[in-house]
Amino acid sequence: MNESSSAALDLAGAFDLFVQASQQLEKQHAVLSHKVDALSADLVKANLRLHSLLDALPAAVILVEQGIVTHVNPAARQLLPQLVTSSVWRVPDTWMAGEGPNEYQFVEQGSRRTVQMQQIVNPHGSVIQIQDITDNLRTLEESERVDRLAAMGKMSAAIAHQLRTPLSTALLYASHLTNVDLAPTDQQDFARRLQGQLLSLNKLSSNMLQFIRTRPLKTGQWPVDDLVREAAQSVEALRQERGMSLSLELGAQGYLVSVEKSSLVSALVGIIENAFQVCSAGQVIVVRTDSDAAHVRIVIEDEGPGIAPDMIDHLFDPFATSRISGTGLGLAIARNTIRSHRGDIAAHNRPEGGASFTVVLPSLEHF
Repeated sequence: MNESSSAALDLAGAFDLFVQASQQLEKQHAVLSHKVDALSADLVKANLRLHSLLDALPAAVILVEQGIVTHVNPAARQLLPQLVTSSVWRVPDTWMAGEGPNEYQFVEQGSRRTVQMQQIVNPHGSVIQIQDITDNLRTLEESERVDRLAAMGKMSAAIAHQLRTPLSTALLYASHLTNVDLAPTDQQDFARRLQGQLLSLNKLSSNMLQFIRTRPLKTGQWPVDDLVREAAQSVEALRQERGMSLSLELGAQGYLVSVEKSSLVSALVGIIENAFQVCSAGQVIVVRTDSDAAHVRIVIEDEGPGIAPDMIDHLFDPFATSRISGTGLGLAIARNTIRSHRGDIAAHNRPEGGASFTVVLPSLEHF
């Protein structure tokens, strides 16, 4: 066999191999194409199932990719009728920051609504869930109001006792003032005493009205450390009078809380004044703050005798007091005020002595 014949055979063999390889690649391509088609069909079905699931959810759900809305479920369309797919996602301009984290408030048909928004971010985009919590808040407020009314019912006897003592004393002083033979100096003395008893009655009635308040009247966003400083300034005269020290350790700089400023400062003042009442001259009351992403904490610690075992479970109950001159409403009002701002307060005895009160409030964004 000459060289040309051998080359022709080699070329023919190579061509046969090429044809076989091509046929094999075509088969593999067909298999891959079939798998791609099947996976695409499965993906379409999965997307349809996902969208069906999202559409069935009662909460508003919005899918966002690279800042663009890709899906809006019916609940979201009802809540945000102006929102459409392919539009840029942003919080509506008419929504205002609410009282709690991730909360917004807006007015709809003359009624104030409150929603809570959660956003889950992933590498491909984000899922935004918006829950209307207006009815939940109303239920909570109504429950708190009923609890307070129940507490007021149980307190009827205690209220009568609290009112009877200063009222009887005021009537006694008033009867002395009707004595025509009373010396002018004695008249002035009894008049001052009568005024003191009437002021005491007025304060007691104001405290009881404050106790049954359900919600803050007007809230604003305030730095929590500034509120603590204002409370400390309010008790400065009492601190000097009692010869004690008040130390501020403020570690929540830049964190805001949505509160009614005057009522929350009054609640803090009530807790600090309670610490002054149980401590002695020369002792130190410490107020410290700290925070995390969702909450701020205000801790008030004293060096007093601590909370009596029989008082620890009833410390925040109305008219619960171990002091003869106390009304027992200060801490009860403080707790109601803090809870009305969706916070809470707890107390315990410190191992080294004294008591510790911890106030927790929902925080807003860091500024």
